[in-house]
Amino acid sequence: MPVAELVGLLNTLLEAERAGARVLAAFLNDYARDTAAWTQLAAVQHDEARNCAILISLIRRVNGTPSAATGDFLGKALAEKGKAARLRFLNRGQRWVARKINEALPRIEQDFACGALFAMQESHLLNIEACERLVRTLEA
Repeated sequence: MPVAELVGLLNTLLEAERAGARVLAAFLNDYARDTAAWTQLAAVQHDEARNCAILISLIRRVNGTPSAATGDFLGKALAEKGKAARLRFLNRGQRWVARKINEALPRIEQDFACGALFAMQESHLLNIEACERLVRTLEA
């Protein structure tokens, strides 16, 4: 993958991760602080914020300029009503990011980027599972 295309991909992911971090910060207000659900979502939010930092670092490492934009997922997710619906929508976004990374990995030549993106994809898959468990408890 040419460096310019890689920077474009990384910036797209950065905008999505930034939206996810902001969405989760807002979703945390739906839960009592320090409950199991709040703690789980706070961990997912921490992952999203950490992913933003990782993506910025990767973009700079290939001499790109990190985007300052936030993906449109933010407004759409905040419009969702109800805890379970919000988490299901969040997981749609998490799956989108995991799929974009999976599609791009075979084409990325920079090992440092592959390793970081693979780890990011894995964290998304784990967070999807955690949010699905939380949805099941909300619907029980």
